[in-house]
Amino acid sequence: MDTSQTPGCEAIKSGEPMLDLFRREWTNPPSGQLHDISAVSISAAITDTETVDLPTDQHSLLGLAAFVQLHRLHYLEYARARLVDESASRAAVEATIAAVTGRWSDFLQNARPAADAWQQLRTQIRTASGGADAGAPDPAVELLYGALPPDTADTAVLRWRLAMTPEAIADLMGTDPPAVAACLLTVRRHFSAATLQQLEQQPSRP
Repeated sequence: MDTSQTPGCEAIKSGEPMLDLFRREWTNPPSGQLHDISAVSISAAITDTETVDLPTDQHSLLGLAAFVQLHRLHYLEYARARLVDESASRAAVEATIAAVTGRWSDFLQNARPAADAWQQLRTQIRTASGGADAGAPDPAVELLYGALPPDTADTAVLRWRLAMTPEAIADLMGTDPPAVAACLLTVRRHFSAATLQQLEQQPSRP
C-alpha cells in the first residue's frame, strides 16, 4: 500500500500530533468541503471525553481521520438524496460521524467497519425522516424504499442518483461487489429503464 496518498501521512513525517491531525481533517479538509457543526459537532465531541471516547492510539486515530475523509462526502450526498433538506442531511451525517468516533475501537474489532458505519448512517436517516421537521421526500427515491429491501434500495440510490460504480458502492456500504451486482439486478427487474432515468434527475433542494 502506498501510504504517501493516505490522509495525514505528511503530518506523521512532520510530527503533527494525531489529535491535531484529526481536528484539522474534520474542520479544514483538503477537499474544502467544510462541515456545518451547528448540530452534533465532531469538534465538540473530541474535546468532551465524557461524550465520546476518542481513540488514544495514534494509528487508530489516523485510521479514523482517514475514514472520515474518505466517506463523509458520499455520506452527505446519500443523505441529501434521502432527506432532500440540506440542514437535516448535514445533521444526520454529523451525528453518524460522532457515533462512529465514539465507537471506533469497537468498529475495528469487526470485519467490516464500513458496514457498521453505514448502518449507523441509515439509522440517523430513518430518525431524521420521522422527525417533526422532516421535509417532503423525493418521490423517485421513496418509491425504491417502498418496494425494495433497504440494502437494495440503498444500492439503487448510490448507483443511479449518485452515479457510483458497483465497486465504490461496495466499499462505501462495506459489502462485496457481487452482492451489489445482485442488488442492482433486482432493481432492474422491479423498475423500468424510464423509472431509473427519473431517479438520475436531481431534484431542487430547499
